[in-house]
Amino acid sequence: MSYQHGKPMQQQHQSEAERAAREATLRSLGISDRESRRYSLSRALLGIADGKLTGFEREIDQQVRRQHGVESSTNNSFFLPTGLGLAQKRDMNTQSNGAGNYLVGTDNLASSFIDLLRNRLVVAEMGATFLSGLVGNVTIPKLTASGTAHWLTNDSTAITESSQTIGQLAMSPKTVGAYTEVSRQLLMQSSPAIDSLVAGDLAKVLALEIDRAALRGDGSSGSPIGIANTGSIGSVTGTSMDYADVLEFFADTANVIPEKPGFVATPAVAALLMGRQKVSSTFSPIWQGNVTNGLIDGTRAMSSNQLAAGTMLFGAWEHLLLGEWGFLEIATNPFANFSAGIVGIRAMQSVDVAVRHAEAFSLATSIT
Repeated sequence: MSYQHGKPMQQQHQSEAERAAREATLRSLGISDRESRRYSLSRALLGIADGKLTGFEREIDQQVRRQHGVESSTNNSFFLPTGLGLAQKRDMNTQSNGAGNYLVGTDNLASSFIDLLRNRLVVAEMGATFLSGLVGNVTIPKLTASGTAHWLTNDSTAITESSQTIGQLAMSPKTVGAYTEVSRQLLMQSSPAIDSLVAGDLAKVLALEIDRAALRGDGSSGSPIGIANTGSIGSVTGTSMDYADVLEFFADTANVIPEKPGFVATPAVAALLMGRQKVSSTFSPIWQGNVTNGLIDGTRAMSSNQLAAGTMLFGAWEHLLLGEWGFLEIATNPFANFSAGIVGIRAMQSVDVAVRHAEAFSLATSIT
């Protein structure tokens, strides 16, 4: 890990949402940040590969299972709480340089490990509401139609009866997973530790896919339905987008008093709006600041390639619900290739997405 101004650069690059998630995890487990650094993902993987989780890693797994009413540990899986043992990389062994041998034997500079370039996570940053620790399917009562007010013609006029309509917002676990294989030798020899590579990469790709699904999942192949495909959200014309079109986002969501309003667009759309002025012949860019983090009319704006090309979303992000059933579960298959000592590693997480009020969001597509 590299350092700058006395702090690990890895920590400096963590988002506020990631830090908050880690702190919440540590509080729920009753351990300090210092104690959490005893956790070794490679030790947990080796223990599972040998048939039994032991030590501090077993204590953490048991505590998570107790908190969430999950059965006792099986012989080949364990739960990884948010922020413990996270990392980056892929299908690896010690035989070929690109597959893992660059990490073995020679004194590698762990601080210089080069990760993949990845899309940016935005849902948590924008303020989505997380529902953690869910067990069964969830239904949230929702008022879908209100009563009606009537003026009375005179003091003998009876009020016309009206009634409210109650609906439900349903959420059920939808599971996303990723799988890779590593050699037993790599688990024992790698430097930087496998903690910073395989399982962390799996955790990251799951987080990215959950973020993408929350933004624009289409409900196919077991995935959730994200904001962009939720029925009845507002729409804004994207052709030759100007300041009047941007103001339409606010008009679409006028019935909602947002706590966490914000825009999310692709970097290309952000750059486009940085070059367009609110008022012609003046320096008054629609998107102010930089392409990554900016402002539109004083409202937060972020960019991410998680959205489809040429699109921008606006909304009150607290109305996006992200349900979590348990934690990230990591399981191993020590017999993926028994004779070669290859261990299969599978990461799975169960979540669902729901929009509390469709009127809280508006979408523009095909922006030019």
